[in-house]
Amino acid sequence: MPNITVKDRMLEGEITWQWRTNPRGRAASDFAALSSLLVSCCLDHTTEDKWKWSKTSDGDFKVKVLASEIDDFTLASSSSNESTLRNNLIPKKVEIFVWRALKRRLPVRLELDKRGIDLHSVRCPLCDDDLESVEHTFILCKHALELWDRVFNWRNLGNFSNVTLQEIFAGNGPTSSSTFGKKIWQALVWTCAYLMWKNRNNLIFKGKGWNGPIALNEIQVKSFEWISQISKGKKFEWLMWLHNPSHYLSAT
Repeated sequence: MPNITVKDRMLEGEITWQWRTNPRGRAASDFAALSSLLVSCCLDHTTEDKWKWSKTSDGDFKVKVLASEIDDFTLASSSSNESTLRNNLIPKKVEIFVWRALKRRLPVRLELDKRGIDLHSVRCPLCDDDLESVEHTFILCKHALELWDRVFNWRNLGNFSNVTLQEIFAGNGPTSSSTFGKKIWQALVWTCAYLMWKNRNNLIFKGKGWNGPIALNEIQVKSFEWISQISKGKKFEWLMWLHNPSHYLSAT
């Protein structure tokens, strides 16, 4: 009933609900908090229901104001991890993706289940070996480990060893001591995780299978494209990047 109003649901001070699926998880706790706020609510049945937004003086919702609120909140939340959340060698969309991953705000199945979204399964859609958490998706899934190994071997860094989510996005590892070289490595790691997530979504929503060699090639191409275009005044050569990428880890 899309046109139902709050006052239509309030009978003698109590609200009646008609759920298709009862709320659970975080949705259930949010619903309980909302219900407690409405207990003392008294509506005038002679006037129309109207939503008012507290962030504006006239009560009207404005996207510009909401965007400003989100920016302020994001900057305040990320200030303690500024070094791991900023890298100007890649697009902003990848920075936002990394921020969401570190805050556990990517829609992996375990997080969706916690928020009360009914799913047929919460297991990893790639390997089906464990629950799909953010950590599993990027550092524990056998397909993720295989891809990290391919990236590390391409960079002549040996095999990938398990690290925490914070450590992998910080770009920690056997990299150059130069500041610019570290930024290149971090940008490459972020690109790998971003495309790993993209391939995961392609499997779920488009039925495209996982292919490690193709995924590595996409990482090589996309990372070169982003880093070389954004790095003003720095010269990047595709063949050098492809065959001797460690050369750029010592760049200054």
